[in-house]
Amino acid sequence: MKPFVLIIIFFTFAKAIYAKNIIFETSGIAKVGEDCFISIFIKDETDLIIKELHLDIFSTDINEKLLGRSNITFKKLNKNQPFVTNVPIIFENKEECKAIKNIKIHVKNCIEVQQGKNQCENLVKIKKNLKANHLIKTNIINNSSFFNSDSEKLYFQEFGVYLKKINSNYAQRYKIKNYTSGLIVVEVNNSNTFLEGDLITEAEMTEVYNISQLRKQLEEIFNNKKKHILISFIRNNNEKIVAVKLN
Repeated sequence: MKPFVLIIIFFTFAKAIYAKNIIFETSGIAKVGEDCFISIFIKDETDLIIKELHLDIFSTDINEKLLGRSNITFKKLNKNQPFVTNVPIIFENKEECKAIKNIKIHVKNCIEVQQGKNQCENLVKIKKNLKANHLIKTNIINNSSFFNSDSEKLYFQEFGVYLKKINSNYAQRYKIKNYTSGLIVVEVNNSNTFLEGDLITEAEMTEVYNISQLRKQLEEIFNNKKKHILISFIRNNNEKIVAVKLN
């Protein structure tokens, strides 16, 4: 192996080891007067100089129904120094603080000074030793549109089904747990493979978040003159993999 290749591998490996994480946790829910606040803990353990970190925060009940939204932007975090603050919750409807059982965090923006763009969003992690000790369960989600309403469904002729990006309403309707991204089958027209409520998560071992990604995988299948595509999907909260014959 050439020396310069070894150097590249070394620095890539070293960066992965020493990058560390931005630690986040929800330490509780507080009610002040008629308002509710999320108490959050954050600590920057990275070696990066972070210019801005913007978090969208979604509060849900025990059934993952959206109750309220929050957001916070950090312009500067002192290295290795815990920072605790309270963030107000904007409720969708009139709800009580005690109904909140889950907090979903989406990293909307994470900008490193040297890079000037999103380079650190995957470094935000939930604090492990707090995760099991609170009544409020905290998770990070990659898909913020999970909590948006979307009435449009698209017919996918190759599969013979109507698909939509999954959101919290459909997750509740079809009792889908622990998944916040993928394409949900909302209607079956001409398919012997899929049922209403199936959640397509991968095509050809690649994650799919929207119709465009799925069509891109199909284009490669057609270009290679294949008649089947490998699809991973969730049915009754069990993962299945099947080679789908294209219509």
